[in-house]
Amino acid sequence: MHCQRKLIISLTLFAASASADTLVYAVNANYNNFTGQFGTLDVTTGAFNQIGPAVAGPLYGLVPGPNGKLLSVSAAGNLDSVNPATGAISGIGAISVIAKVSPIGVANVADTIAELNGTVYATDLYGNFYTVNTKTGAATLIGATGIPLCPSLTSSTEVSDEALFTHGGKLFATFDGINLATSGVVDSPELYQINPTTGVATLVGPTVLGLDAAVQVNDTVYGLAFGYSEPNTVLSLNVANGNTTNPERLRIFARGGRREFVRHRRSDPNP
Repeated sequence: MHCQRKLIISLTLFAASASADTLVYAVNANYNNFTGQFGTLDVTTGAFNQIGPAVAGPLYGLVPGPNGKLLSVSAAGNLDSVNPATGAISGIGAISVIAKVSPIGVANVADTIAELNGTVYATDLYGNFYTVNTKTGAATLIGATGIPLCPSLTSSTEVSDEALFTHGGKLFATFDGINLATSGVVDSPELYQINPTTGVATLVGPTVLGLDAAVQVNDTVYGLAFGYSEPNTVLSLNVANGNTTNPERLRIFARGGRREFVRHRRSDPNP
């Protein structure tokens, strides 16, 4: 989520594969030096293969876009295009969320995105829900989700994790908040289903802490959990109740903390 952490990484998933159903495109972001990596991640092994040069700054959310490109959100809340063959990133435009500044001076920006039936949706730091014009970045407000506000809006030591993803033609989100100074949980990790017509989120149930990204590969939803007290791991997520399993305790072999990923499609060129 955009609520910045000082020493971790961000991951986004987008299911990938020209050649392998277990590959997803992934982005990670290292807040030690504010750079990241784009590449493919094998959800069965945790192996990450970088594509292209280092990414200048974190990206949030990763979805299919026009002309075979991928779309993501920059730290400044802009809609960016990612070339899956080269990793090259180009700006499209600012995602025009509600302009608002928190009491401690944090400006509202687009937080993450997901794609459902050809429409790209976004959330912001206040839990609002939008559709996004993929050609310009212009956002149209649908409504408030009811998901908690990003805790960094009111505290410089508190951050959150959010994954926005689809499964079975439905839209889901996970959310949690944590205090980095005390390691205390400020918002319990929960899984929600979002109504794309109204934006209202309905609680499904509790889930794992630190879930930053999720993607459907075949009939399984895989999530990536940031390890606050253990290595980052690939999990399978049950969208009926929020339960996660990781029988093989797969670790992510890319450097850093938080990540995002998206499906690697068969029609995409081999990276």
